[in-house]
Amino acid sequence: MARDSDFDLRQLRTFVAVSNHGSFTRAAAELFIAQQAVSQQVRALERALGVTLLRRTPRHVELTPEGSVFLADCRRILAGVDRATRRVQAAARGEAGRLRLGYTLTTAWDTTPRLLARLAEAYPQLRVEAREVFGGDIPDLLIAGRLDLAIAPMTSYPRGFRRRTVRREPLRIALSSRDPLAGHESIELAALRERRFEIWPRDMAPGFYDAVLAACRAAGFEPQLDERATGNTVWGYLARGRGVALINDSLREQPPRGVSLVNVAGSDQVMTIEAVWHGQAPPSVERVVDAATRLAREGSWI
Repeated sequence: MARDSDFDLRQLRTFVAVSNHGSFTRAAAELFIAQQAVSQQVRALERALGVTLLRRTPRHVELTPEGSVFLADCRRILAGVDRATRRVQAAARGEAGRLRLGYTLTTAWDTTPRLLARLAEAYPQLRVEAREVFGGDIPDLLIAGRLDLAIAPMTSYPRGFRRRTVRREPLRIALSSRDPLAGHESIELAALRERRFEIWPRDMAPGFYDAVLAACRAAGFEPQLDERATGNTVWGYLARGRGVALINDSLREQPPRGVSLVNVAGSDQVMTIEAVWHGQAPPSVERVVDAATRLAREGSWI
């Protein structure tokens, strides 16, 4: 009985080539080897199996009944090997396998969905497991290896983190639709210096928090912050007339009834969205970051 080590893939490919062409000569031409080498490989395969696979005649080569059975299995084996080879090579390029992506609420309505759609189109063998996280949890999740990459507003990180800007978005003012300012096309941010700003605590959303403070300080005032809001409760507060908020433009479809959005007048303050990872990026992270960069150029995000 043949052992697995008694023949190799080269012999299987040679046997399949001879079977396909019905000729040692044409098989040799396809494989770019000498006809004698083709004959030797087929004979070695038959000896290993203890079975005659091919019947040689003066005019052509034909399969024996045993050879026909073996040929079908050889084709399946070689197709599987070729498929596995393509997949492992794609994985080495970062185009296959698994990537765990974390994203924050700021990117949930436009940036992340468009990136995921681009990745599904460009790298169908790359399985991206995306989940929404708090920005404050991103460093620990990346260091612990529970995420491979995150998409979040720009903030500071410890040493060992790397990042690339993927989007810059203008900020908009969110306030109650009953607010007298809600009907304005734009508002000077400085006009809100006496208002209270609803915002998530910095330990939950550091990048978002930093962007709001930076915008207000650029407008010449230190904002009054209400950091008691968590999750989507901020929308409820705003709808009832409690305070105002700043949001990035791609969230413009998120506010519920009772909340209006107004442009910030005379301001170039933006929220910068980054791709963030820890340590040396594996090929899959490089592919995703490159895809995000191309998407940013095409969408005029940066």
